[in-house]
Amino acid sequence: MNLNLENKVVIITGAASGIGISTVKAFLEEGAYVAGGDLNVDALHHLNQPKKLLPVVTDMRRDADVENLVSTVLDKFGKVDVLFNNVGVAESHAGFLYVTNEQWKKTFDINLLGYVRATRAVLPHMLKRKQGVLLHTASEAAKMPNPLLPEYSVSKAAVAMLSKVLAAEFTIQGIRSNSISPACIRTPLFDKEGGLADTLSQRFGLEKEEALKLFVKEMRIPVGRLGKPEEVASLAVYLASDLAQYISGANFMIDGGLTPVV
Repeated sequence: MNLNLENKVVIITGAASGIGISTVKAFLEEGAYVAGGDLNVDALHHLNQPKKLLPVVTDMRRDADVENLVSTVLDKFGKVDVLFNNVGVAESHAGFLYVTNEQWKKTFDINLLGYVRATRAVLPHMLKRKQGVLLHTASEAAKMPNPLLPEYSVSKAAVAMLSKVLAAEFTIQGIRSNSISPACIRTPLFDKEGGLADTLSQRFGLEKEEALKLFVKEMRIPVGRLGKPEEVASLAVYLASDLAQYISGANFMIDGGLTPVV
């Protein structure tokens, strides 16, 4: 199956771990040139792809950093075909009243305004060429709000709407926009020290892997397991490809069947 991604230029934010780095690898395998923006890009350098991969240290909260990311890509590769807005933060809380104004601001500054900044930076160049693809990581929390993740849930609902707004205006000008809503994907959010796996292990009094199995049962994930970052990456690569030319303004759930119709 030819995805026609060879020599396409892709920018991925939040590129150095989890879904981001899996998507970097997937696009590289398809022959694309990839620029990865993140606060720490060491993991990208370790992929040892100097000709095809451009790691750029980027804080998505800073206008200058985002503009530098895009201008660096244009200087090196001459164009931007795909932007994958993927960077994100999620902090667990005891409830709505335990989230400070500063925490709301931080989450929205990264999860929503980071996407706005990157999109504003690439759109003029895509419009000149009358072609481009915008992808955005939303979440099942946008449809199934999590009381422990109030500001995250609201920010991801905003991301899904951002994608729709962009599709409504720019699809007719050759630029498609779609959002991807993962749920229960085994990223560093689970496996980092003190992460969700450790929390579940303590909660259930079980070893990590057994605790995760019990978590899957409690969540009633129909496929019976956690998702893999590379499964999200496969969807992103497809949506960026010519095979998806008729798809714009859509939100794709990738959740093992977890999310009901809402």
